[in-house]
Amino acid sequence: MKLRTVLSSLALCCGLQSCSPQSFLAVMPGVLNDPSNRTLRRELLAFGTGTLCKELLQRSVPLKLGVDDPSLGRFFPRQCNIETLENNGDLYIQLGGLGYGWSNLTKRVGFNASAAVQYEQDFKLDGSTMYIYFRPAAVTAKKFEQLMVEGGALPTGPMGSFLPGGSAQGFVNQVGEGMLAYALGQGFTVIRESDGEVTFSLGYVAPGERPLAPFDPSSSDRELVLNERIEIHDNQRDYVGPFELPDSGMALYVTAVLEGARDIDVMVVQRGQGELWAQQYITTAATSAPPAAPLQNDTITDVGFGVPSAGGVVATPQPFRRKLPLPKGSYFIVLDRTATAGNTAPQSVAFDDRAALVNLAVERGSD
Repeated sequence: MKLRTVLSSLALCCGLQSCSPQSFLAVMPGVLNDPSNRTLRRELLAFGTGTLCKELLQRSVPLKLGVDDPSLGRFFPRQCNIETLENNGDLYIQLGGLGYGWSNLTKRVGFNASAAVQYEQDFKLDGSTMYIYFRPAAVTAKKFEQLMVEGGALPTGPMGSFLPGGSAQGFVNQVGEGMLAYALGQGFTVIRESDGEVTFSLGYVAPGERPLAPFDPSSSDRELVLNERIEIHDNQRDYVGPFELPDSGMALYVTAVLEGARDIDVMVVQRGQGELWAQQYITTAATSAPPAAPLQNDTITDVGFGVPSAGGVVATPQPFRRKLPLPKGSYFIVLDRTATAGNTAPQSVAFDDRAALVNLAVERGSD
Protein backbone atom coordinates (compact mmCIF):
# COMPACT_ATOMS: atom_id res chain seq x y z
CA MET A 1 0.00 0.00 0.00
CA LYS A 2 1.51 3.35 -1.01
CA LEU A 3 2.02 6.06 1.57
CA ARG A 4 0.08 8.57 -0.55
CA THR A 5 -2.90 6.23 -0.73
CA VAL A 6 -2.81 5.70 3.02
CA LEU A 7 -2.69 9.42 3.78
CA SER A 8 -5.43 10.23 1.26
CA SER A 9 -7.71 7.65 2.77
CA LEU A 10 -6.87 8.96 6.21
CA ALA A 11 -7.77 12.51 5.22
CA LEU A 12 -11.09 11.32 3.74
CA CYS A 13 -11.90 9.36 6.91
CA CYS A 14 -11.24 12.31 9.19
CA GLY A 15 -13.13 14.65 6.91
CA LEU A 16 -16.30 12.57 7.09
CA GLN A 17 -16.32 11.71 10.77
CA SER A 18 -14.55 12.36 14.03
CA CYS A 19 -11.45 10.19 14.06
CA SER A 20 -7.78 10.38 14.89
CA PRO A 21 -4.96 9.26 12.60
CA GLN A 22 -4.02 6.67 15.19
CA SER A 23 -7.53 5.18 15.36
CA PHE A 24 -7.54 4.87 11.56
CA LEU A 25 -4.16 3.15 11.54
CA ALA A 26 -5.41 0.66 14.11
CA VAL A 27 -7.63 -1.00 11.49
CA MET A 28 -4.59 -2.16 9.52
CA PRO A 29 -1.92 -3.15 12.07
CA GLY A 30 -0.82 -6.06 9.88
CA VAL A 31 0.23 -3.69 7.11
CA LEU A 32 2.11 -1.33 9.41
CA ASN A 33 3.69 -4.04 11.54
CA ASP A 34 5.09 -5.76 8.44
CA PRO A 35 8.86 -5.01 8.47
CA SER A 36 8.88 -4.89 4.65
CA ASN A 37 6.86 -1.66 4.78
CA ARG A 38 9.80 0.15 6.32
CA THR A 39 9.39 3.40 4.33
CA LEU A 40 5.74 3.74 5.32
CA ARG A 41 6.60 3.01 8.92
CA ARG A 42 9.40 5.58 8.96
CA GLU A 43 7.10 8.27 7.56
CA LEU A 44 4.65 7.73 10.40
CA LEU A 45 7.28 8.21 13.13
CA ALA A 46 7.59 12.00 12.87
CA PHE A 47 5.85 12.76 16.16
CA GLY A 48 7.92 10.14 17.97
CA THR A 49 11.12 11.81 16.84
CA GLY A 50 9.98 15.13 18.26
CA THR A 51 8.79 13.52 21.47
CA LEU A 52 12.13 11.93 22.34
CA CYS A 53 14.13 15.12 22.99
CA LYS A 54 11.17 16.72 24.75
CA GLU A 55 10.86 13.76 27.11
CA LEU A 56 14.60 13.54 27.79
CA LEU A 57 14.87 17.24 28.65
CA GLN A 58 12.01 17.17 31.14
CA ARG A 59 13.27 14.23 33.19
CA SER A 60 16.43 12.64 34.59
CA VAL A 61 18.03 9.34 33.60
CA PRO A 62 18.87 6.82 36.39
CA LEU A 63 22.44 5.49 36.22
CA LYS A 64 23.16 1.83 36.96
CA LEU A 65 25.74 -0.81 36.06
CA GLY A 66 23.45 -3.66 34.98
CA VAL A 67 19.88 -4.45 34.04
CA ASP A 68 18.99 -5.95 37.43
CA ASP A 69 20.95 -3.41 39.48
CA PRO A 70 19.42 -0.46 41.33
CA SER A 71 20.42 3.01 40.24
CA LEU A 72 23.54 4.54 41.82
CA GLY A 73 23.28 8.03 40.38
CA ARG A 74 21.42 10.26 37.99
CA PHE A 75 22.05 12.16 34.74
CA PHE A 76 20.21 15.41 33.96
CA PRO A 77 20.12 16.16 30.20
CA ARG A 78 20.42 19.88 29.46
CA GLN A 79 20.97 19.82 25.69
CA CYS A 80 19.41 17.49 23.13
CA ASN A 81 19.66 17.58 19.36
CA ILE A 82 18.22 15.06 16.88
CA GLU A 83 19.30 14.55 13.28
CA THR A 84 17.84 12.00 10.86
CA LEU A 85 20.55 10.18 8.90
CA GLU A 86 19.86 10.23 5.16
CA ASN A 87 21.45 6.86 4.37
CA ASN A 88 19.26 4.72 6.62
CA GLY A 89 16.76 6.97 8.44
CA ASP A 90 18.32 6.29 11.85
CA LEU A 91 18.36 9.05 14.45
CA TYR A 92 21.62 10.66 15.53
CA ILE A 93 21.03 12.09 19.02
CA GLN A 94 23.49 14.37 20.76
CA LEU A 95 22.97 14.70 24.51
CA GLY A 96 24.75 16.86 27.05
CA GLY A 97 24.20 17.43 30.73
CA LEU A 98 25.48 16.85 34.24
CA GLY A 99 24.99 14.28 36.94
CA TYR A 100 26.36 12.23 39.81
CA GLY A 101 27.25 8.60 40.46
CA TRP A 102 28.55 6.54 43.38
CA SER A 103 31.15 3.78 43.87
CA ASN A 104 32.69 2.33 47.03
CA LEU A 105 36.14 3.71 46.16
CA THR A 106 35.20 7.20 45.02
CA LYS A 107 32.00 7.81 46.98
CA ARG A 108 30.02 10.44 45.07
CA VAL A 109 31.34 11.69 41.73
CA GLY A 110 29.91 14.81 40.07
CA PHE A 111 30.40 15.24 36.34
CA ASN A 112 29.60 16.94 33.07
CA ALA A 113 29.06 14.54 30.18
CA SER A 114 27.99 14.38 26.57
CA ALA A 115 27.36 11.56 24.15
CA ALA A 116 26.29 11.06 20.56
CA VAL A 117 24.25 7.90 19.95
CA GLN A 118 22.79 6.49 16.75
CA TYR A 119 19.37 4.92 17.28
CA GLU A 120 17.33 2.74 14.97
CA GLN A 121 13.67 3.75 15.15
CA ASP A 122 10.63 1.61 14.55
CA PHE A 123 7.13 1.03 15.89
CA LYS A 124 4.48 -1.59 16.41
CA LEU A 125 0.71 -1.21 16.74
CA ASP A 126 -1.25 -3.01 19.42
CA GLY A 127 -4.85 -2.18 18.55
CA SER A 128 -4.95 1.62 18.59
CA THR A 129 -1.85 1.95 20.79
CA MET A 130 1.45 2.77 19.11
CA TYR A 131 4.79 1.53 20.54
CA ILE A 132 7.70 3.55 19.18
CA TYR A 133 11.17 2.07 19.68
CA PHE A 134 14.57 3.75 19.71
CA ARG A 135 17.19 0.99 19.74
CA PRO A 136 20.89 1.95 20.02
CA ALA A 137 22.98 1.08 16.97
CA ALA A 138 26.26 2.83 17.88
CA VAL A 139 27.80 5.28 20.34
CA THR A 140 29.89 7.50 18.10
CA ALA A 141 31.23 10.02 20.64
CA LYS A 142 31.31 10.49 24.38
CA LYS A 143 32.96 12.90 26.77
CA PHE A 144 33.18 12.71 30.55
CA GLU A 145 34.45 15.63 32.66
CA GLN A 146 34.91 15.08 36.39
CA LEU A 147 33.70 18.00 38.53
CA MET A 148 34.06 16.56 42.05
CA VAL A 149 35.12 13.35 43.81
CA GLU A 150 33.75 13.08 47.34
CA GLY A 151 36.23 10.42 48.50
CA GLY A 152 39.22 12.45 47.34
CA ALA A 153 41.67 9.79 48.55
CA LEU A 154 42.26 7.52 45.56
CA PRO A 155 45.85 6.31 45.27
CA THR A 156 48.04 8.26 42.88
CA GLY A 157 51.45 7.67 41.38
CA PRO A 158 52.54 4.03 40.93
CA MET A 159 49.69 2.69 43.07
CA GLY A 160 47.13 4.27 40.75
CA SER A 161 48.21 1.98 37.92
CA PHE A 162 46.63 -0.96 39.74
CA LEU A 163 43.16 0.59 39.55
CA PRO A 164 40.75 -0.30 36.73
CA GLY A 165 41.38 2.34 34.08
CA GLY A 166 45.15 2.50 34.87
CA SER A 167 45.00 5.58 37.11
CA ALA A 168 42.81 7.34 39.66
CA GLN A 169 41.43 9.64 36.97
CA GLY A 170 41.01 6.73 34.58
CA PHE A 171 39.05 4.79 37.18
CA VAL A 172 36.70 7.70 37.88
CA ASN A 173 36.13 8.18 34.14
CA GLN A 174 35.56 4.46 33.64
CA VAL A 175 32.90 4.32 36.36
CA GLY A 176 31.11 7.43 35.14
CA GLU A 177 31.28 6.59 31.44
CA GLY A 178 30.16 3.03 32.16
CA MET A 179 27.04 4.16 33.99
CA LEU A 180 26.14 6.72 31.32
CA ALA A 181 26.80 4.32 28.44
CA TYR A 182 24.62 1.66 30.04
CA ALA A 183 21.75 4.11 30.60
CA LEU A 184 21.78 5.34 26.99
CA GLY A 185 22.45 1.84 25.66
CA GLN A 186 19.09 0.54 26.90
CA GLY A 187 17.26 2.61 24.30
CA PHE A 188 13.80 4.07 24.79
CA THR A 189 10.15 3.20 24.23
CA VAL A 190 7.47 5.83 23.62
CA ILE A 191 3.90 4.52 24.03
CA ARG A 192 1.18 6.66 22.45
CA GLU A 193 -2.46 5.91 23.23
CA SER A 194 -5.28 6.68 20.80
CA ASP A 195 -6.33 9.66 22.97
CA GLY A 196 -2.86 11.19 22.59
CA GLU A 197 -1.51 10.27 26.05
CA VAL A 198 2.21 9.49 25.89
CA THR A 199 4.21 7.22 28.21
CA PHE A 200 8.01 7.27 28.07
CA SER A 201 10.15 4.38 29.32
CA LEU A 202 13.80 3.43 29.31
CA GLY A 203 14.48 0.14 27.55
CA TYR A 204 12.15 -2.08 25.55
CA VAL A 205 8.45 -2.46 26.37
CA ALA A 206 6.71 -5.19 24.35
CA PRO A 207 3.46 -4.39 22.51
CA GLY A 208 0.48 -4.85 24.80
CA GLU A 209 2.54 -4.27 27.94
CA ARG A 210 3.19 -1.24 30.12
CA PRO A 211 6.27 -0.31 32.17
CA LEU A 212 6.25 -2.48 35.27
CA ALA A 213 5.91 -0.85 38.67
CA PRO A 214 7.30 -2.31 41.91
CA PHE A 215 3.69 -2.15 43.14
CA ASP A 216 0.34 -2.52 41.43
CA PRO A 217 -0.95 0.98 40.58
CA SER A 218 -3.91 1.73 42.81
CA SER A 219 -5.96 3.36 40.07
CA SER A 220 -6.09 2.88 36.31
CA ASP A 221 -6.98 6.57 36.01
CA ARG A 222 -3.46 7.56 37.06
CA GLU A 223 -0.41 7.74 34.84
CA LEU A 224 2.69 5.88 36.05
CA VAL A 225 5.53 8.39 35.61
CA LEU A 226 8.33 6.62 37.50
CA ASN A 227 9.26 3.07 38.44
CA GLU A 228 12.75 2.66 39.91
CA ARG A 229 14.89 0.74 42.38
CA ILE A 230 17.31 3.20 43.99
CA GLU A 231 20.35 2.49 46.16
CA ILE A 232 21.36 5.29 48.55
CA HIS A 233 24.39 5.12 50.83
CA ASP A 234 25.24 7.07 53.99
CA ASN A 235 25.61 10.81 53.45
CA GLN A 236 24.01 10.55 50.01
CA ARG A 237 20.74 11.61 48.44
CA ASP A 238 18.90 11.24 45.12
CA TYR A 239 17.04 13.96 43.22
CA VAL A 240 14.24 12.03 41.52
CA GLY A 241 12.31 13.70 38.72
CA PRO A 242 11.40 16.32 37.80
CA PHE A 243 7.67 15.60 37.60
CA GLU A 244 5.35 17.91 35.69
CA LEU A 245 1.81 18.66 36.84
CA PRO A 246 0.39 20.40 33.76
CA ASP A 247 -2.93 21.46 35.31
CA SER A 248 -4.33 22.60 38.62
CA GLY A 249 -6.26 20.08 40.70
CA MET A 250 -3.63 17.35 40.19
CA ALA A 251 -1.49 15.33 42.59
CA LEU A 252 1.53 13.06 42.71
CA TYR A 253 0.89 9.65 44.28
CA VAL A 254 4.02 8.15 45.86
CA THR A 255 4.44 4.50 46.84
CA ALA A 256 7.75 3.32 48.31
CA VAL A 257 9.25 0.42 50.24
CA LEU A 258 12.51 0.81 52.18
CA GLU A 259 14.95 -2.03 52.86
CA GLY A 260 18.42 -2.11 54.39
CA ALA A 261 18.06 0.96 56.62
CA ARG A 262 15.86 2.10 59.49
CA ASP A 263 14.58 5.22 57.75
CA ILE A 264 15.13 7.67 54.93
CA ASP A 265 13.74 11.16 54.41
CA VAL A 266 11.59 12.10 51.43
CA MET A 267 11.09 15.75 50.46
CA VAL A 268 9.29 17.58 47.66
CA VAL A 269 10.78 20.79 46.24
CA GLN A 270 9.92 22.97 43.26
CA ARG A 271 11.96 22.28 40.13
CA GLY A 272 13.96 25.52 40.23
CA GLN A 273 14.96 24.95 43.85
CA GLY A 274 15.69 21.30 43.14
CA GLU A 275 17.97 22.08 40.20
CA LEU A 276 19.93 24.60 42.28
CA TRP A 277 20.23 22.11 45.14
CA ALA A 278 21.29 19.29 42.79
CA GLN A 279 23.92 21.57 41.22
CA GLN A 280 25.49 22.03 44.67
CA TYR A 281 25.38 18.27 45.24
CA ILE A 282 27.15 17.63 41.93
CA THR A 283 29.93 20.18 42.38
CA THR A 284 30.56 20.16 46.16
CA ALA A 285 31.62 17.20 48.31
CA ALA A 286 29.86 18.51 51.43
CA THR A 287 26.08 18.13 51.40
CA SER A 288 23.91 21.19 52.03
CA ALA A 289 20.45 22.11 53.27
CA PRO A 290 17.76 22.86 50.66
CA PRO A 291 17.73 26.43 49.28
CA ALA A 292 14.17 26.86 50.58
CA ALA A 293 11.84 24.97 52.88
CA PRO A 294 10.53 21.79 51.17
CA LEU A 295 6.85 21.70 50.23
CA GLN A 296 6.66 18.24 51.79
CA ASN A 297 8.98 16.70 54.40
CA ASP A 298 8.29 13.12 55.41
CA THR A 299 10.10 9.94 56.46
CA ILE A 300 9.95 6.41 55.07
CA THR A 301 10.53 3.84 57.82
CA ASP A 302 11.30 0.14 57.79
CA VAL A 303 9.56 -0.86 61.04
CA GLY A 304 11.15 -4.31 60.93
CA PHE A 305 14.73 -3.11 60.52
CA GLY A 306 16.98 -4.62 63.19
CA VAL A 307 14.09 -6.56 64.75
CA PRO A 308 14.75 -10.32 65.13
CA SER A 309 12.42 -12.43 63.00
CA ALA A 310 9.65 -14.31 64.81
CA GLY A 311 9.68 -18.05 64.24
CA GLY A 312 12.17 -17.68 61.40
CA VAL A 313 9.83 -15.41 59.43
CA VAL A 314 11.25 -12.00 58.50
CA ALA A 315 8.74 -9.15 58.63
CA THR A 316 7.79 -7.80 55.21
CA PRO A 317 8.54 -4.06 54.79
CA GLN A 318 5.32 -2.06 54.61
CA PRO A 319 4.71 0.35 51.71
CA PHE A 320 4.86 4.08 52.30
CA ARG A 321 1.98 5.77 50.46
CA ARG A 322 1.35 9.47 50.07
CA LYS A 323 -0.97 11.60 48.00
CA LEU A 324 0.70 14.95 47.28
CA PRO A 325 -1.75 17.60 46.00
CA LEU A 326 0.40 20.33 44.45
CA PRO A 327 -0.18 23.45 42.36
CA LYS A 328 0.42 23.39 38.63
CA GLY A 329 4.19 23.20 38.11
CA SER A 330 7.25 20.93 38.12
CA TYR A 331 8.74 19.19 41.17
CA PHE A 332 11.57 16.98 42.43
CA ILE A 333 11.18 14.21 45.00
CA VAL A 334 14.40 14.06 47.04
CA LEU A 335 15.39 10.90 48.94
CA ASP A 336 17.86 11.87 51.65
CA ARG A 337 20.25 10.01 53.98
CA THR A 338 22.27 13.01 55.17
CA ALA A 339 22.40 15.02 58.38
CA THR A 340 22.00 18.33 56.53
CA ALA A 341 18.39 17.92 55.36
CA GLY A 342 15.22 16.12 56.33
CA ASN A 343 13.92 14.92 59.67
CA THR A 344 16.50 12.21 60.42
CA ALA A 345 20.23 11.53 60.18
CA PRO A 346 21.81 8.21 59.16
CA GLN A 347 23.11 6.06 62.02
CA SER A 348 26.62 5.62 60.66
CA VAL A 349 28.75 2.68 61.81
CA ALA A 350 32.52 2.71 61.23
CA PHE A 351 33.54 0.61 58.22
CA ASP A 352 29.91 -0.38 57.62
CA ASP A 353 28.18 1.58 54.88
CA ARG A 354 24.87 -0.24 54.57
CA ALA A 355 22.98 0.95 51.55
CA ALA A 356 19.30 1.79 51.69
CA LEU A 357 17.31 0.24 48.86
CA VAL A 358 14.15 2.11 47.89
CA ASN A 359 11.56 0.67 45.52
CA LEU A 360 9.78 3.79 44.29
CA ALA A 361 6.70 4.31 42.12
CA VAL A 362 5.24 7.73 41.30
CA GLU A 363 1.86 8.21 39.64
CA ARG A 364 0.25 11.39 38.35
CA GLY A 365 -3.49 12.00 38.39
CA SER A 366 -6.36 14.18 39.47
CA ASP A 367 -6.57 15.23 43.09
